[in-house]
Amino acid sequence: MSKRVRSLLVILSLCLSLTITGCGLQALLGNKNKTSSTKGGTETVIAVSLDEEDPNKLLITKGIDDLAKKEDVQVKYLDKSAAAKESPLKGAKVLIYQGGDEKLLKSAETEKIPVLALSQLPVGAKLVGIITPDQEKAGELMAQTLVSKVAEGQVIILQGDPSETGFQERLAGNKAVLSKYPKIIVQNIVSSPDSESVAKQGLVDFLQKNPDKVQGILAHTEKLAVLANEVLKQAQLDKKIILVGGQASVSSLERMSKGAQVGDVDTSPYLQGVNAYQWAQKVIKKESLDVNNSITSEQGEIPAKIIQVKAVTSDNLAVIQKSYTKTLESAEQEKKQTEEKDKGKKGDQASQDQGDSKKEESQAGDKQGSSNGGEKQAEGKSGDIPPGVQKVTERIKTETTREYFDEQGKVIGTEKTENEQVKTVPPEMLKQQSEQSKQSSSDQGSESGKEKK
Repeated sequence: MSKRVRSLLVILSLCLSLTITGCGLQALLGNKNKTSSTKGGTETVIAVSLDEEDPNKLLITKGIDDLAKKEDVQVKYLDKSAAAKESPLKGAKVLIYQGGDEKLLKSAETEKIPVLALSQLPVGAKLVGIITPDQEKAGELMAQTLVSKVAEGQVIILQGDPSETGFQERLAGNKAVLSKYPKIIVQNIVSSPDSESVAKQGLVDFLQKNPDKVQGILAHTEKLAVLANEVLKQAQLDKKIILVGGQASVSSLERMSKGAQVGDVDTSPYLQGVNAYQWAQKVIKKESLDVNNSITSEQGEIPAKIIQVKAVTSDNLAVIQKSYTKTLESAEQEKKQTEEKDKGKKGDQASQDQGDSKKEESQAGDKQGSSNGGEKQAEGKSGDIPPGVQKVTERIKTETTREYFDEQGKVIGTEKTENEQVKTVPPEMLKQQSEQSKQSSSDQGSESGKEKK
């Protein structure tokens, strides 16, 4: 094979190699560009409206926030003031609703934002699902704790609002256990939707009419447990009548540690928040929900995620109390940091606004100064001699004050004299003085311009 042919083959091989390599690099660069372009995107917004009176509100928010921090998600909490704004749900992809302003539900329906219920089924709302603790199981656990201490006598069940979700389920759980004890007589006291005062008065009246007969009280909510504890203390019955709650919180666990309450139910508020967030993300991404039950409502069967509950007794009180307290302290600290951060942002914005205001004032001052300068120039021009002047007079008025002092320097007399002179000035002289003044001002302006340069 000749050298010429060999050279041609080598050149062809190199060209082919460069072509293949170039395609590979181009493909890699193309993939890199595609990868980097997918990183950009708008931040997902989840709106949350919670019940302001829920004793475990901060624990629920803690569960939501802990997961939101790990992802590029903004959680927008809507209290009453935020809900009253013109577009509170602006940018939100889903609304987690436990309570609060019911107008949010109408806004969500109008703006076609999916609504996910938390522990309560809001009336008239179209829901994609609900996260709720196992209400019937909670009722059973309450009654089981009671019958472990009491086997006969009268037992009062303090029930919550009949319109609330889980009302019937908890009562059914209570009765499923208590019905096995024929010597226990059950008395139901229902609270009104807007106030617990009716339930409080009903409890006071029943205790007065049945002295030494009531052995225990089952309070469905923490608010009712607080009410019952107050009544028992006032009647000096807190050591005689057993109190069992149905919604564990830091305050109820504190009562248990002091012996004012013998049992409660851990409804896992932190896990409620976690699961609510997870379902909200599934709704946004249009993924299937991990449904483990359903709840019947006016709009039919609602997909539900039932959160397991557990009894709080003297055996596990220390562990659960530590968990609740630690989680709450962490949530409070994070809330404080967030508030301080927001306050700092508002302060920076206020400083910026103040700076802009001062800048505007400065600009206005400059304009005013320019205006005043113009006025002064106008005044200077008004001193020029009008055309056609034949005679100019100057009226000079002087006032002399003479004071007379004694040996000690005190004024013992004053004399004032006034003198007025009228002087005629030739117009030519004034005209000459005016021209000299203008020439002097022009020269000063030229020198000032040279200095600036």
